[in-house]
Amino acid sequence: MYSRLVCISILIVVLAGCSGREIDILDHNNKVIGGCYGGADWHFYGLQDTIDYQLFSCYKDMVEQGYTISDKSLLEKDFTLPPVPIGYEVWNRKIAMEHFRAGNISEQRLGYVLAAIELEYMKVVWPAEGDLADGKISKAEFNQIEKKARYTWLGE
Repeated sequence: MYSRLVCISILIVVLAGCSGREIDILDHNNKVIGGCYGGADWHFYGLQDTIDYQLFSCYKDMVEQGYTISDKSLLEKDFTLPPVPIGYEVWNRKIAMEHFRAGNISEQRLGYVLAAIELEYMKVVWPAEGDLADGKISKAEFNQIEKKARYTWLGE
């Protein structure tokens, strides 16, 4: 009985930090023309807000072109990021968590910041991975790019 309780507890903790959601992009006739997926693993604060921001980042250009999305509630949210704290050039995870714990930003805004900085990391690292695979950059050059992007993302 005890081992079963431990297993269930571990499963709940694991599932609590992992989540994902999909939305459809619709044309003027409500026909699905594409979709967006947002998800996060091991993300214990602002998880749903992180996913919402990821979805927003995916669909915003399509909405600006006149399309709509299946989850209209996302259109009503303000995804503005809080200003970067004085003394810093950009947000990173370490700074965001410090300001969240100090009560300077809400959990919702924390989720948005975490999603935005992770997306910036991906915008740098994914193309670099392609360049490495294509032989355009060396492994050492890739490691430097990834190290700098990781520092900007995590602040560590």
